[in-house]
Amino acid sequence: MARLPESVKAREAVEREVRELERLCAELEKSLVGAEWEAASDAIAQSRRVTHAFLNAMESATAVRDEAFDAAVYARMRRVFDIRQDQLQRLEAFRAGIGEKLSSFARWKTFARSIGAKKARAKHSVGLDSRR
Repeated sequence: MARLPESVKAREAVEREVRELERLCAELEKSLVGAEWEAASDAIAQSRRVTHAFLNAMESATAVRDEAFDAAVYARMRRVFDIRQDQLQRLEAFRAGIGEKLSSFARWKTFARSIGAKKARAKHSVGLDSRR
């Protein structure tokens, strides 16, 4: 079996990492839509590792990269970046919404205690703790 030249191996390493980042974007999207927070956290952690591997692969391939190769990689990585930015914005909005709900619930419990309730129970929260 013929060995691949180092230039081909270096480019394939870059391609492999880009493909893995694209896969992780899809995995994170699926986790976010399904509210699978553990899987989302894992996908984000893996993305950090793969991003580092991508940067290392790009550095290793410096000698064999040309303008067309860099343009193709840039276009794909720009798409990954845009998807990740959208996911991050949605996560931040979700976090802010949860914070507002928790704050409202805390105010309700404080109010309930102030009017004499010994323990403000969730069932008296008038639906503030329900998921919409």
